[in-house]
Amino acid sequence: MSSTAAARPKAAERIQSAAKDLFYRQGIRATGIEEVCRAAEATKMSLYRAYPSKDALVAAILDEDAAAYDAWFAEATGGAATSAAKLGALVEAVARKIELPEYRGCPLLLAQAEFPDPEHPTHQLVAAHKRRMRDAFSTLAAAAGAGDPETVGDSMALLIDGAWSSLPYMGGERAAEVLRASATAVLTRLVADD
Repeated sequence: MSSTAAARPKAAERIQSAAKDLFYRQGIRATGIEEVCRAAEATKMSLYRAYPSKDALVAAILDEDAAAYDAWFAEATGGAATSAAKLGALVEAVARKIELPEYRGCPLLLAQAEFPDPEHPTHQLVAAHKRRMRDAFSTLAAAAGAGDPETVGDSMALLIDGAWSSLPYMGGERAAEVLRASATAVLTRLVADD
C-alpha cells in the first residue's frame, strides 16, 4: 500500500467532511447525496454503509459541531480569571468569529432553520445544544454573582444567536459591534464582578 493511500481518510470521514462543508455553504436540503459523494470521492454504497440516511449524516455532523463548540467555549473562556471575565471573553470570541468574511453563522442554527418542526431529530438536537449553551451562560452568571442568572443566560443566548442570525443583513463588522455593546450593557446591569 502506498503512503498516500494509507494517509487518505476513510470514505466515511471524507463523506462527513464533504457534507459538512456543502451543508454549511449551500444548505442541507439544497445539497443532494450524489453531490456529497462526488465531493467526497465516495460511492453511495459507502455513504449508506456509514450513515443509514441523510438525517443520520446530518446528526453526525451536528454532533461534531456541538463538540467543536464546547471545545471552543472552553478555549475562549479558559484564560479569564473570573466568571464575569469568562462571559466577556466569550462575547469577544464570538464577535471576532462573526467578523470573519467567510463566516455564515452558527451551523447549528442554520440547520435548525431548515427543520422548523420541533419533532424533527435535527431540530431537537440543535435545541438540546442551545439549551446547554444557555445553561453554561447561566452557570457563569451565577458564579459571577448575578441576582438573576437565568435572565443573564437567556440574554446572552439571545444576543449571541441574534448576532449570528443578523449576519446576512447587518454584516459581520456591524453585528460584532452591536453584540459587544449590547452584551456590555447586559453584563454591566445584571452581573456584579466576582
